Amino acid sequence: MISLPAKMGGFSIPNCQTTAGMEYANSLDVTKQLTEAVYHQLTTFQVNDEEQKATMDAVKKRKEDFYRVERETIMASLPLTTQRQMDLISEKGASIWLSTLPLKDCGFTFNKQEFFDALSLRYNLSLSTANRSSICVCGKNNDINHTQTCKIGGYVSLRHNSVRDTVAELLRSVCKDVETEPQLLPVPPALSLPSGANRQDGARLDVSSRSFWTPLDRAFVDVRVLHPQASSNSDKSISRMYLFHENNKKREYNQRVLDVEKANFTPLVFSTTGGMAKEASRFLKHLAEKISHKNGQKYSDVMAFIRRRIRFDLLRTCIISIRGYRGPKAVQPTAISGIDLNLVNIQ
Repeated sequence: MISLPAKMGGFSIPNCQTTAGMEYANSLDVTKQLTEAVYHQLTTFQVNDEEQKATMDAVKKRKEDFYRVERETIMASLPLTTQRQMDLISEKGASIWLSTLPLKDCGFTFNKQEFFDALSLRYNLSLSTANRSSICVCGKNNDINHTQTCKIGGYVSLRHNSVRDTVAELLRSVCKDVETEPQLLPVPPALSLPSGANRQDGARLDVSSRSFWTPLDRAFVDVRVLHPQASSNSDKSISRMYLFHENNKKREYNQRVLDVEKANFTPLVFSTTGGMAKEASRFLKHLAEKISHKNGQKYSDVMAFIRRRIRFDLLRTCIISIRGYRGPKAVQPTAISGIDLNLVNIQ
């Protein structure tokens, strides 16, 4: 499994025993023009760029086909839960953390324990009991899936807020009037909304901005981070799972935002394994286009950076929830400003 490319659920550590024949054939094809020039003792050599590009494309396709067959063979021998996990970590951008330079200034670094925990999260493995209890304070088995869904300790909210703040930060680089947790206008009593819509006064969404989709118009987004292996999600296919949560968000806020706020609404649904729903993908691609146009940078570089930021936010907060403290709140000592420090004479 580790010999598979990271984007297919592996580690990109090649198994030379199985790939030697393919790599030798690829090497012969890539160096064919140079080999012929040497063989014929040519005094000048000019690469045929069109032919070389076609060769490189053929080599790339040959590798992809080879690893696809390898993956299918491996998947056939795995239990269904592991097959689902492999599909989850093979989503676009889910494995980008494995190929990222460990830049401390960008927050792209892990210590040894965090890296091992990240691998456990990646493959849904048993966790080390070092610095953590096997039983959660809520009384349930503290396995890897429970650590991502237990609300005690506030780690579910921490994960959500981290992604929300990153989205807001990125929007501020290209949009105006970016606001975190904006309050929605009250719903007129006569306005009819779909069943399940949120009519509550003072309701808030995660982020709003101006001029994102269209000039001067306001756009609202609301973030949801789900755990795919939770009991409420594990019985759904990956595509249906994302669609279910997108529709829930739209049912709750979309019509209200359209009719009352006269604005746009986009649900941003991410998973703890690093994947995202279609609406979130479309939103981030448009955001990357705007940043690329404003800063004069390549779209592919901007999109890769955004994927890395989001992925590391998700991964870091998921790791924190594994060993984070979930016990009762510590008793805060009395502030020194409230203590009378004068000595008392005892008679």
